[in-house]
Amino acid sequence: MPDAVKAPFPPHDRTNQALFGTMLSDNAAWLGDIQQVYGRMAHGGMAFFQEVSRFWELRMHEDREACAELMACRTPQELQECGQRFALKASQDYAEGISRLLQASIGALEDGPIGKGDGAKGEDVGGGAAAAPKQVA
Repeated sequence: MPDAVKAPFPPHDRTNQALFGTMLSDNAAWLGDIQQVYGRMAHGGMAFFQEVSRFWELRMHEDREACAELMACRTPQELQECGQRFALKASQDYAEGISRLLQASIGALEDGPIGKGDGAKGEDVGGGAAAAPKQVA
């Protein structure tokens, strides 16, 4: 009898090799789905953080320009007008930035479902789950 600590499975046992081969081949689709999910997560995360970086770069530039304009104001009315322009531009930039972040997030999720079907009409979408029962009219 082999030593269980050193060799839990006999090295030349064809039964064990066949068993592990079957387990790996049966799980190949599942492993492919997991790889696709992690790929989507990585791609979506990169798109999200690229958009965040782009937005902050834009806003830092705009804020610097607004500070220079505020420093150049000579009257309270000029200061008020400059502040209003800054606030309007900032609110528009933030609204656009949030929209772009949402689009990046949604885009990461819209790459399509994982699995055999496309998820429409009760088709199998990953994991071998049973299809939804069809309604009889």
